[in-house]
Amino acid sequence: MKGWGASALGVLFIVLMSSILTYAFLGYPEIGFVRPLGEFYLLNTYNFENQNWWSASPNAVTGLLWDYRGYDTLYETMVFYVGIAAVAMFFEGHAKLRKTGGMTVIVRSTARLVFVFIITSAFAITIFSIKTPGGGFQGGSIMAIAYIAIIVSLSRGFLPEMSIDVEKAHVAKIAGLALIAGLTIVPVVYSLASGSVAYALQNLPKAWAPFGYPAFLGLTSLSGGLIIPIQLGEMVHVGMGFTIMFLLLTMKEKEVDD
Repeated sequence: MKGWGASALGVLFIVLMSSILTYAFLGYPEIGFVRPLGEFYLLNTYNFENQNWWSASPNAVTGLLWDYRGYDTLYETMVFYVGIAAVAMFFEGHAKLRKTGGMTVIVRSTARLVFVFIITSAFAITIFSIKTPGGGFQGGSIMAIAYIAIIVSLSRGFLPEMSIDVEKAHVAKIAGLALIAGLTIVPVVYSLASGSVAYALQNLPKAWAPFGYPAFLGLTSLSGGLIIPIQLGEMVHVGMGFTIMFLLLTMKEKEVDD
């Protein structure tokens, strides 16, 4: 009973402190009140009449992540890259995937169909994140689920038949990161070549900085400038990163030593 009492007291303390901290940081929201910073984002992110500050993204959250505060998202991507690299450092030598039995024929057949649906969903959530909640990280996480389903249902050794192994996943992850880095430094290269003002990770033109990516990618439904391409790079980077991590963590010691 003493143990249960101590646990209940601990839970009560955590809930109480969480409530106090939440109230202290967020305060009591007034009904109908929008903070000035939030009002700025809502009014400008997709404002055709005043394009000085717009991000061409109907989804204000997505515009915020890769336009208004894109540097923060870029740093978070770097942290993820370092984290996956740290996991890989624990495994020395060449890791060779060996086939195992997998599950039943019904599960394996279903997994092949589900794999296609999951990958399609990953691309849809990434590309249309300019309109609906989603993004590259979410799409990459969903992509990793597709490969995890293959690992569980068919076996780890089936992935090389799909041209996916640890080394190729590393290459794909670096390619996704390279796309993000390339889109980030293109404005800087333009600035150095033309002598005009431009900023790293700049999305659309500003009154004092004329550089900008095309606001629409051929279709009016695909807007946001660099947001969609950079989200695709993020999706590949995150998806392959999680896939590498699960491949390595599910290997047996003798497989890593081979």
